[in-house]
Amino acid sequence: PDLLPPPPPNMTVTPEKTEYLIGDTVSILCAAPPLKGKIQGFQFSGTSGWAVDVRTTRRTYTYRFNVTGPKDGGSHACTYTVVNQFRRTVRSQESKAVIISVKDHPPRPTLLLRSSSSITVEGQPLVFLCTAPAGDAERRFRFYKKKVEVVGGAEVTSGSSEAQLRLVESNRNSSGNFTCGYEEKTEGRWIPSYLSQAVEILVKEPASAPRLAVEPRAGVVSESYPLRLTCAASRDDFRLRFRFYRNGVEIPAGAEPGSAGNSSELLFPRSPRGFSGKFSCQVEEDAGGTWVAAPRSEAVEVTVKGKSRP
Repeated sequence: PDLLPPPPPNMTVTPEKTEYLIGDTVSILCAAPPLKGKIQGFQFSGTSGWAVDVRTTRRTYTYRFNVTGPKDGGSHACTYTVVNQFRRTVRSQESKAVIISVKDHPPRPTLLLRSSSSITVEGQPLVFLCTAPAGDAERRFRFYKKKVEVVGGAEVTSGSSEAQLRLVESNRNSSGNFTCGYEEKTEGRWIPSYLSQAVEILVKEPASAPRLAVEPRAGVVSESYPLRLTCAASRDDFRLRFRFYRNGVEIPAGAEPGSAGNSSELLFPRSPRGFSGKFSCQVEEDAGGTWVAAPRSEAVEVTVKGKSRP
């Protein structure tokens, strides 16, 4: 009998609850039975893989921990070690297991960007909608960028199951991954949900002015001869539309330009009489459903010469 493991300890858990919430403090008391040998310590373990080894000569020990999630639940047990009459350290039989049930975090919400594109231009607003699953509990929402809560320069409006974040004017620092979450009031305590999937935002600097080229290159064309204007955008990150101007006035829509990639061409098969002037062009970018105009190109002087007499 002296070679058998010592009898198991008694283990109790306080407070006694059917289900524990995130943030609860749980106390596990492990008490060794009366023995002749000297106690060396206690060992606590859980089915989630954690284990704690405590050095003490007392016959009881209380291990406390805060519940952070489902991983803290499951089956828990304890043992103790003692020095027997042969001066050997032996571990006791395991206590009767205690099952701890942990209420999980509320489910993750859904985060959507209220825009047709996650790429935009500085100065444009960003609007996010965070929607939680249906439920009757009281909730409060939070938005995060790179895991830091968004507070400055933001407007947040909340309802019972959704909230909206509006960044009035985005800038380059607005680029990054956005997430959202909510807290649900349970038994007088605010329990945080899992975070939503991330939405990645890229905010680009405003486009620079396009470049306007004319043909003939000299900018001098005879009346009734073709005149070609080509406007080249500085980039093609967005859907584009082009406008052409003569002496600061937009050329009527009847002379529709033809676009290809990041450039557009306006061709006059026969240059009208008196069509001389300063020509320029402008590019507008579709930044998430909003057309954002770049500065106009530098003006190019065009002279239309009358027909020479024989």
